[in-house]
Amino acid sequence: MKSVYVKVFLDNVVIPFLVEDEEDIKFNDYVIIETKYGKDLGKVISGKLDFIAENSKKIISKAQDTDIELFNKNRKKDVDEHKKIRDVLRKYNPEAHFVGCYFLLEGNKVIVNFSAESRIDFRDAVKALASIYKTRIEMRQISPREAFKIMGGIGICGMKCCCTRFNHLKQHVSANLVKEQNLSETNSKVIGPCGKLLCCLVYESHCYKHGKHILYNSITKV
Repeated sequence: MKSVYVKVFLDNVVIPFLVEDEEDIKFNDYVIIETKYGKDLGKVISGKLDFIAENSKKIISKAQDTDIELFNKNRKKDVDEHKKIRDVLRKYNPEAHFVGCYFLLEGNKVIVNFSAESRIDFRDAVKALASIYKTRIEMRQISPREAFKIMGGIGICGMKCCCTRFNHLKQHVSANLVKEQNLSETNSKVIGPCGKLLCCLVYESHCYKHGKHILYNSITKV
């Protein structure tokens, strides 16, 4: 058993999945994976690696041409139906900010992503959308970080934002990380395009701790 990194289009995130050694799955292949909302398509972005990540799921199968064709039709549908779904949400829940929609591969569910300051009652919106699309509607309230991860963008470094390339959301980005790097919390450069503290602070934390440890040891030895 080995692992490969897979781009999960539903959440726009990269996570490891398990594959058998003899399975014909390689870099750039499209694969069928199981998500918490149902089966969908993913893309392998690494070769087979000799590690098994904790709680990793197994790839269901390699995608067929018909799966890829259906996936591409669904992505076009995401764009075509965007305005219609946004207008329904605005009518019934004007306090919600519509982020986007996602039609699952098998066509048995539509994911509607939105953000809001507090929990909202979206039952009327679900009924209206279900009557239009004749399928199950899954309303998903997400955070500003998750919303930006799905939409994507460019950071102040000039590269794609880290949130669109790594599954970082399990790690809390706290104000303590700003102080640790001797930065000001009011410095606009520590705020990402999502309006929250930069994810980079988490990745750089270890380097700063390590650097301070080396500096402390060098001073105490003098």
